[in-house]
Amino acid sequence: MSKINRRATRRSLAVAATLALALGASACASSSSGSSSGTSGATAAAAGGAPIKVAQITTISGGYPFGDVVPGTQAYFKLINSQGGIDGHKIDFMYGDDKGTASQAAELARLYVLQDHVVAMVGNTSLADCNTNEGFYTANHIGVIGGGTEPLCFTQPNWDPVNAGPYYGKVVQWQYTFDQLKPTTVCEIEQNDPTSIAYYNQLRTWFESQNPGVAAKFKEITYTNDATQNPTPAVAHAKALGCDLIELSTVAPNMVAFVKAAKAVGLDATFITLGSGYDTSVPATLGSLGDPGALGPNDKGVFVGAELAAVNSTNPQVQLMASTFKADNVPANFWSEIGWVSAATFVAALKEGASHYNITTAAGALEALQHMTPYDSGFAANPLDFGPGSSHPGNRGSQMLLIENGTWVVAPGQNDGDYDVVHGLLPAANS
Repeated sequence: MSKINRRATRRSLAVAATLALALGASACASSSSGSSSGTSGATAAAAGGAPIKVAQITTISGGYPFGDVVPGTQAYFKLINSQGGIDGHKIDFMYGDDKGTASQAAELARLYVLQDHVVAMVGNTSLADCNTNEGFYTANHIGVIGGGTEPLCFTQPNWDPVNAGPYYGKVVQWQYTFDQLKPTTVCEIEQNDPTSIAYYNQLRTWFESQNPGVAAKFKEITYTNDATQNPTPAVAHAKALGCDLIELSTVAPNMVAFVKAAKAVGLDATFITLGSGYDTSVPATLGSLGDPGALGPNDKGVFVGAELAAVNSTNPQVQLMASTFKADNVPANFWSEIGWVSAATFVAALKEGASHYNITTAAGALEALQHMTPYDSGFAANPLDFGPGSSHPGNRGSQMLLIENGTWVVAPGQNDGDYDVVHGLLPAANS
């Protein structure tokens, strides 16, 4: 089993640094940021404090509803506008639902960029946007900060995720599963997003090659997991296979449905999911069913690899978000956190770049993003930055949480507040 190195306040998961990150030839496109605007932020402010227009494309309806990203983003921009905006410029934020379809994602991108003249996309969290609009964003000097859900979100010059995603997050999840939970048989029930399946399979094969003995513990992997699917057949099948741990990649309501279905069919197993399952409402929704042992002696609890900080963190930046969400009636979960952190990272970059670039233009905003100092958001395993590179792995770690006494707590085997961080690069996807 791969060793975990303890370093001060953070633990590391060793990953071969020689492996290439790029996922396919399309990820190798060079950055096309355009020339500097040549207009300082001070000059732009003097010209009338024009609003900074930004937009968001998110999958709000469909099998993977990410809609809470929207109010999370709105809450942060509302806060910044109440403080006078960025260098005197208020933020004008708009958003649209791509319904998880490429055609709608393409239509929305062109509407916002060509008609509304937004300077950047902030908070995009979609099953279609990254694959569909890569070339369009690059050609139009549009920087994107959001929630990465597909491999290509992590490997293009103008797109930077704030979360670990189903890739870095998966490595952390698997490592914790086998180092700490030590199951005998694992069933994976993964999302049926066709853009991700091939790389999921490849990443698991790579992980198995790095960790002798792990492959024999994976009993089966199925791709039936979204909010439109009945979970009962999948958990009944897992019971028949003798699985004592179920790994999911899904949204919180669906995770709850899976645990309830497990109880109904008599499946005795531990449940663990990616950060997408983190929601402060889950412990209360599950009630005693969320307690370790509720499903039987093999049930070590309900775990989540929280890719962003738990809402009850004592970090002042997290507490600012929590109090703002409460005041604005915003649900506190993984998706609303993505919106908040995306907006905060964007604002940090533009505030820093306002004296050098015309941040009311796409080219100027992109320059500010590309030259930003890494931003310690208080939410991620590492400082976040956009940078000038051809790919942006973003947040490279997760914190394992467990439901205990009706709330999410740091799971056993971790120091309070630490993250498991993936160092080095993940394997390239087969082209």
